[in-house]
Amino acid sequence: MHEVIPTMTDKNAPVVTSTAAAIEKVLGEQPSYVVSPGTYDQKHIDRIGRLKNCIAYGPGILDLAHQPDEWVGVQDMQDSAGVMALVLQELLVS
Repeated sequence: MHEVIPTMTDKNAPVVTSTAAAIEKVLGEQPSYVVSPGTYDQKHIDRIGRLKNCIAYGPGILDLAHQPDEWVGVQDMQDSAGVMALVLQELLVS
């Protein structure tokens, strides 16, 4: 009935490498990479807007996202903000 094709940005794209480095710096661990099921807002940017190299990143447990009992921890929010700040600093300054 409804099909949305999964999408994944190349691991060598600047937004991916910058985000990975920021995750390692803020969280002290390497990021995990997942294929977007194509149902996030990312699909609009990737397919409709035709702007490639788009990723989805944010705090919280992926399996809980957009579910009735979704929740996000305060530390997760702070860490995510730190990661995003480093990514923006790197991508916008360079």
